[in-house]
Amino acid sequence: MLKQVFQKSGGTGTELWIAILCVSALTAFVSCNLCAAPAAGLLPTSAKPALSQPSQKDIQHWILQLGSHRYSIRHAAAKNLSAAGDAAVPEMKKALAGLTTPEMRHVLRQSLRHIAHADLLRGPLITLNAEDISAEEAFDRVCRQAGTIPNFVNGTQGMMPQVTIHADKVPFWQVMQKLAVLTGVSPSPGYYGNPQQLTLIQNGVLGKGHSIDIEGGFAITAQSVTYNRSVTFMPSGPSAAQTFNIQAVLLSIPGKTGPLQIQQAVVTKALDNHGNSLMTPTPGNIWYGGSQMGGVANFNIPLQWPPHPGTAITELKGYIPAIISWHRKVLDLKFKAKGAVSASIDGIKISVGPCTGQPGGWHFAYRILQPTGAYNPNSNLQNIMNQLGQVNSATIISAGGRTIQANGWSGGGGGPQGMTYSVNVMGGKPAEFRMDVFTRQQSLQIPLNLKNIPMP
Repeated sequence: MLKQVFQKSGGTGTELWIAILCVSALTAFVSCNLCAAPAAGLLPTSAKPALSQPSQKDIQHWILQLGSHRYSIRHAAAKNLSAAGDAAVPEMKKALAGLTTPEMRHVLRQSLRHIAHADLLRGPLITLNAEDISAEEAFDRVCRQAGTIPNFVNGTQGMMPQVTIHADKVPFWQVMQKLAVLTGVSPSPGYYGNPQQLTLIQNGVLGKGHSIDIEGGFAITAQSVTYNRSVTFMPSGPSAAQTFNIQAVLLSIPGKTGPLQIQQAVVTKALDNHGNSLMTPTPGNIWYGGSQMGGVANFNIPLQWPPHPGTAITELKGYIPAIISWHRKVLDLKFKAKGAVSASIDGIKISVGPCTGQPGGWHFAYRILQPTGAYNPNSNLQNIMNQLGQVNSATIISAGGRTIQANGWSGGGGGPQGMTYSVNVMGGKPAEFRMDVFTRQQSLQIPLNLKNIPMP
């Protein structure tokens, strides 16, 4: 149950079931109870009751059915296994290692991939029961359950009220949106800081009245609409084109996932309140930026201006193709008294040290060496290299256990296979260098469903 309490008024609620949809033919359902009327601008996902938890006997029976000579039985069994989600994974992995047919192994691997997709889309469920606590503590407790920490900027901490909030297994972004309504604080639309922290500011992207679509571990919100009119002079005469763009933000959970690349949003339905279709040919193969910072990725949605426009976009549906980094490893290097210390991640060698004193602080070298001939800007290895190159995302710990940040660093050449960074720190002698690195990439289609966006 999630109950929202404003400073001087209580809330009444109705019960909602929230279903988070995995975009694939094999759908996994996650359910949660949400008690309280949605805050203004919160657009809950369409609801379906969750499937009952299957027994181990059911799962084993479905695995056996994958060997049936009848397609309809194999297809239904694969669908049931995918819908069972994490509960089916141990038995599926056991069967995959056993004496199964090539076709069974193919279907088992495919179903395991769909379950992994569902886990990424689903996101964490938050439980928090707190009466009249500081907003800072509420944000901290919610973020830590999701594997990240809040980073308040621009004096945000001193401006927030006490809050009362109750949540029982509610999707992370719904709880964050409730806190945004209570405090006016939510994620920043474009702050470039530590990518393992969720940067929060006053009047962020989950504010009251915003058009928001929450899809489990992701939230999408429209930020602004820009109208464009152009005239092209052709041999047969001038032709006019009228389009407009929606600037939007995709939020993921920093710490749970790594760098995110998104392609041009694919729109499958766009209608205004006069019934006009706003669809326009979508450009293909347009990728935005490499690494997302702090869980925020900005993108545009191009639409066509109709001859007799309405006043609002009543429905905007589609999906965002994305490549997401996951499977977190922790790079943890402890400085030696003399010489450098090194480690390896997927064949990439990383080293730090030695530390040398300098006026007001310390200095050390940080080196990354990729295997010879492995350079490929679109490869998984290059994605890891890009993450390792973000020195500001590392945590540097002093001998006394205090976290100290780099107060200056610069990169030097090394060819396409490597880089060397010169790092300066203040506040103590570095004893440990720690960085989260996500070593796998996976393609996703993140659902998009926005409503009631004003026309320009």
